[in-house]
Amino acid sequence: MRLISFLLLLLPTLSIAQRPDNLIPRELLFREKDKVSVSLSTDGQLVLYLKDGSGADSSIYYLDVAHPLVERQLKFHGAVQGFTPLHKEGLLVVIRTEKGQQLEYYSFATRASRVLEGHAFERISVEKTSARFPNKVMVRTPDAGWQLVDVLSNRWRRQSLPADFSRVFFDEAFGPVAADQSNSLGGNTLLRKNAGGWDTLFIHPFHPEYFVGGFSRIVSVSNDGATIYATSNQDSDKAALYAIDAASGEKQLLAEDPDADILPYAASVNAAGKVTSVVALWADTRRHVVDATCQADFDFLRQNLGDNVGFVAASDDDNYWLVRRFNGGPLDYYHFDRRQKKLLHLFNDYSHLDGFDLATRKAYTVETRDGKNLPVHVYVPPGMAGDDGLPKVPLPTVIYIHGGPWAGVTHWNSWFHNRNFQLLANRHYVVINMEFRGTTGLGKAFCDAGNKEWGGAMHHDIIDVVDWAVGKGIAHKDRIGMWGWSYGGYATNYALAKAPEKFACGLSMYGIADLESFCRLPFADNDFWRERVGDVNNDADLQLLRDHSPINHIASIEDPILLTTGSLDERVPQQQYDDFAKALHEAGKEVIYFYYPKEVHDYRQPESWISFWGVAEHFLHLHLRGRKEGIGEALRYDNFKVVFGEDFIKGIW
Repeated sequence: MRLISFLLLLLPTLSIAQRPDNLIPRELLFREKDKVSVSLSTDGQLVLYLKDGSGADSSIYYLDVAHPLVERQLKFHGAVQGFTPLHKEGLLVVIRTEKGQQLEYYSFATRASRVLEGHAFERISVEKTSARFPNKVMVRTPDAGWQLVDVLSNRWRRQSLPADFSRVFFDEAFGPVAADQSNSLGGNTLLRKNAGGWDTLFIHPFHPEYFVGGFSRIVSVSNDGATIYATSNQDSDKAALYAIDAASGEKQLLAEDPDADILPYAASVNAAGKVTSVVALWADTRRHVVDATCQADFDFLRQNLGDNVGFVAASDDDNYWLVRRFNGGPLDYYHFDRRQKKLLHLFNDYSHLDGFDLATRKAYTVETRDGKNLPVHVYVPPGMAGDDGLPKVPLPTVIYIHGGPWAGVTHWNSWFHNRNFQLLANRHYVVINMEFRGTTGLGKAFCDAGNKEWGGAMHHDIIDVVDWAVGKGIAHKDRIGMWGWSYGGYATNYALAKAPEKFACGLSMYGIADLESFCRLPFADNDFWRERVGDVNNDADLQLLRDHSPINHIASIEDPILLTTGSLDERVPQQQYDDFAKALHEAGKEVIYFYYPKEVHDYRQPESWISFWGVAEHFLHLHLRGRKEGIGEALRYDNFKVVFGEDFIKGIW
């Protein structure tokens, strides 16, 4: 493999001309990211990334931090599915060919590469590399399990490890030390290796946190194999970080957060395999440093980049870090020289928005009527925030409710969510991204507090945030809209029925309207839904489900509502919105309803989002008086069918 091109990165330019009113075109926000899988070479001097997250591109791109304006490109013998920087200037690339996924080894020293022939699989994942043995890697395939590969000799040696292990963690000599394993309780078990087999460290039964991956997992193993780092909530309400002696199993508590779970997937780990810090999310990032030698570094990063700094990777000598900043927009990546305390801004991962003013974002805590604390993010339109981060005057406001309701954590820093918040803020709406009881990431008790409270305390949490926003001078009391998808769609439907005086309108996407009929479906006909939402076979619960169903409160709905769903949704059938929209229409309520015949739960196609917002922006403008973009590009996307509100939609089209 040879270096095939050098491209000068000029000053940021816009692919779509900047508008005088700084209105961000919808179609620009729903393009794919232009940099994904960003990583750091083991010497800390190269920053590598892909440009096509679909896995169709056959190139890897990188910057040398000594010349950060020059982008270099490496071409491989198949579509790149992923890559791993190796020690001693190597790069291991997973490529897709006609034979299946294969490994290709590239050497920066020789600028040559070769495919490891004779080994093609449905899927290959790289599980472990080692500075001590730089030519070897541990990989895993669905059909051949774990295998130790010598990338120079192309020798593959299968490892004797249980096939039902979710993950295995190795020392620097590739000896197995710890593992995660799914258990019969629906959760996971954490294990450590001993001379005779495997001993149990923690056992976790199923809990809704497993919908977002679970918060109790092995995080890392030290290179010498002596220490296992893991998060667990086996003996506590919230997941905490432990250091475990691999020989004795003795556990030492290293970090915990009073309000939120310590996350197993946001830790900083040094070259020795030691966990140096971990993160909990309370809207913003709460970093808990457990290695005192890193405290000054994280203090420096916080002073220069703010609270929301994410650790990505470290060089072998731990002198260089790759970090990124979360601020509600595209992710900004930085190279950090720890010795010189020098930060180099590299790029953001969504350059399509370069030149546009974006919303500011700040975290707050809201106390509910019964004394619970809720984290919220407040997005304020560009130029409209005061020194305290709040708008200078009350503004039209959209309250966003995430899905699940157990999909906590995922909505704070996900571009899938944040691109929508930036669109709304650009249209001069404040956006409040809030949390509520029943979610995950804030401890088991907080999650359990939502049991059978969909139309009770969980609804009250939303209303309490609305009242807080009005009381703080954030929201204009007569111009508040509510928006959500999945559970958030349900919550929007219900809030407009039970608290119509609080809202001017609502946007509801593929939510539930009839809890009783939903809970009779095979998807929800199980003990989990009976415990968390309600049991249709229990008279008291059945009445609760009926009371909490928006379709049974049609007469109380006064505010205009926009409904949309996908015909291929396997979680919430389209029939839920067909019936709900028909009932609203027949009752003379103001309803717009359109559906996407080829969409699933959580819309996948950019065209669907573009056409949705093409309609929704005009709907919000009519009822909240924010800005709107002309129908423009959305006119091309006729991928939905209108049931009610055809005159309105034709009027804007």
